[in-house]
Amino acid sequence: MNQAFIRVIHSILEGAALIDIVLSEYQINKPHSCKLYKRGLNDTYLVEAEQDRYILRVYRHSWRNKEEINFELELLFFLHKQSQPVAYPLLRKDGNFTTNVMAPEGIRYAALFTYAPGRAVNEKLDVRQSYILGETLAKIHSYLNNFKTSFTRPQLNNQYLLHQPLLAIKSLYKYRQYDIDYLEQSIEIIQGQIAAFRLPSSAPEYGICVGDVHSGNAHFTEQNEPTLFDFDQCGYGWRAFDIAKFLHAANRMKIEVTVRNSFIDGYQTIRNLSKDELASIPVFVKAAHIWVMGISASVVGDVLPYSWFDDDWLDTRLAMLRSLDMIR
Repeated sequence: MNQAFIRVIHSILEGAALIDIVLSEYQINKPHSCKLYKRGLNDTYLVEAEQDRYILRVYRHSWRNKEEINFELELLFFLHKQSQPVAYPLLRKDGNFTTNVMAPEGIRYAALFTYAPGRAVNEKLDVRQSYILGETLAKIHSYLNNFKTSFTRPQLNNQYLLHQPLLAIKSLYKYRQYDIDYLEQSIEIIQGQIAAFRLPSSAPEYGICVGDVHSGNAHFTEQNEPTLFDFDQCGYGWRAFDIAKFLHAANRMKIEVTVRNSFIDGYQTIRNLSKDELASIPVFVKAAHIWVMGISASVVGDVLPYSWFDDDWLDTRLAMLRSLDMIR
């Protein structure tokens, strides 16, 4: 009986095989384990060697192209060279950052990172840690004004943050026309509000954004020294959006307002935000919310199962968007 080949969408690669195929290309102490640590937009493996721990990221097939990946990795390596507290990629023996892995679904790219010391505090973020995180982001923004690369990255503009997510959401909820109309109207309002602020399209207000700074994407030591990681959503945009992205995540984690505001206070010890930038942040929080909705909707059937996207999923997220409408 003939057996047809079934296409694979997202495979889980064996850790032992990654030791042989990927980790052998690095000048590190012999790793004795490589275990899947987290599944998400990409797969994250915890690597334990004789003296050190590392993080191996295997990018999901078709999520990021090599150009975009190299941008992120060069950026992190640059920040490391500037003594900024980031988990940075290690170079292979041949001087490259990535290894091509032939998975059942196609080529996937793997990159090895230093392990961020400390731990993630998530919803337990306190006022002092929030302040330090804001201060750190402002310093990173300042250094990134001087970052040069031949690689490209998407711009965090209206098309990328609002319109593409809308298409992904519409494809799942065609039968909820009233709610789709509300989303479309919200996007029109957000676009108009952003345009009205007349934010400069040059540094320091505009430039490379990290895209996903929050208390889950940073580890703090006992001395409250942070190390940031996961720059997968970085791109060119207004820096006020980067602050808004933190506030959106903090709101979702139900972190207290005083702790959230401390992040902005910390940021402004390095760079004062203009009146228009400060006024634009609540608008960018709404844009961040729609963007995150769209990212989830765009990976349905791949990273996330269809069963997640029931009426409750949309109801909950639209309720949050409406609550953000009340913030001025």
